[in-house]
Amino acid sequence: MAFTPLSHSANADFSGFATLKAVKTDSRTAKIRETISQPSGVTTDELDFSFSSIGLQAEWKINSSFDLVGQLLIKDQRNDKINNTLKLAFLRYSASSNWQFRAGRTGLDLFLMTEYRDIGYSMDLEHPPVEFYAIIPHQNLDGIDLQYRAPLSHGVASIKAYWGRSESPLYSDNGFFWNVELKSILGVVAQYETLNWLFRANYTTTKSANEHEQQGQLRDALVKVPLSFWPTKSQLIDSLFIQDKDFTYNALSMRYDDSNWLVQTEASLTDSNSSVLNHLKAGYITVGKRFDLNTLSVSYSIAKSDNKEVEPGPTVPLPELVELYQAASMHSGFYQLDQSTTSLTWRRELSATLALKLNWQHTTTHRLPSAFYLHRADQFEEPDLSFNTFTLSFNWVF
Repeated sequence: MAFTPLSHSANADFSGFATLKAVKTDSRTAKIRETISQPSGVTTDELDFSFSSIGLQAEWKINSSFDLVGQLLIKDQRNDKINNTLKLAFLRYSASSNWQFRAGRTGLDLFLMTEYRDIGYSMDLEHPPVEFYAIIPHQNLDGIDLQYRAPLSHGVASIKAYWGRSESPLYSDNGFFWNVELKSILGVVAQYETLNWLFRANYTTTKSANEHEQQGQLRDALVKVPLSFWPTKSQLIDSLFIQDKDFTYNALSMRYDDSNWLVQTEASLTDSNSSVLNHLKAGYITVGKRFDLNTLSVSYSIAKSDNKEVEPGPTVPLPELVELYQAASMHSGFYQLDQSTTSLTWRRELSATLALKLNWQHTTTHRLPSAFYLHRADQFEEPDLSFNTFTLSFNWVF
């Protein structure tokens, strides 16, 4: 707000959005959540409201070329620092109708719904598909981007390049917390819009900027174990090296919307030169039909990685070695994913700014624990690999 006195002609525009959400599941083993940056999950004996959120956005028009944009998102998180709450904070320079430059904190543009994934009212789905959107915790880019848009005879084409870094919290079982940092993020997005169609392609590369302190401690402990006690420990040690590893992300997206029918799909491949993450394939397709103030949509989403099973543990089953193996396996096997979800959503427009959404989803997974969820350790002997989740939400923009 301190920037508004810079010009008496500057215009300030304030807006906001909120979601009141109740979630229920029948899973005994998995604690349901919508992203791996979410610190808590819903268990079978709860009706949970912690998925609710509220956001505030402001845009200051300094002059015909420059404006400032800021967005705060308040939701359930253990670390309430302003850095985690501040979702957008950038200066935008529009050199012409074709060229646009932004500097500051923008959305990390990996997804079709990057710009509005937290604004429930803006999408027909109850929430973005977990298998596609949940596994990458990073939503923001601290850096710069440059976009060029060109009108064509039958549509508009654009290309955007971005560079910067990002950090995001990651939560797992037993109180595990890691502020994951990515550096040297370099990405390109190409998009084409014509009539009711939108096509998009993304390529992004980055490096891991840090590692969890526990990874180094585990490597040091494994080195001290005699090879005769643990012949395969070297593979496990290698998997615990994550810092400065290269990661790549490739995605293709398509959307068709003629106000009556909606078809939307995205597919991605995430890979790295680390054994922790190999050929993670994810995708979904959504088909929706609108009936006056109602929208009924069905989605199918899937995620599967080619990660190998964690190497066998120690041949000498000492309690200390078994505990070390379990701790190291949590890190090296984090991205062993193989699951799919079928989802049905009904949306009802209550007013021009308020929508009600009811969602049912059925998930089938081939292994638990899974990076997507938190877990009840007392249920691991007989995990339920198939479960349902029900969500009721009110979505408001103001």
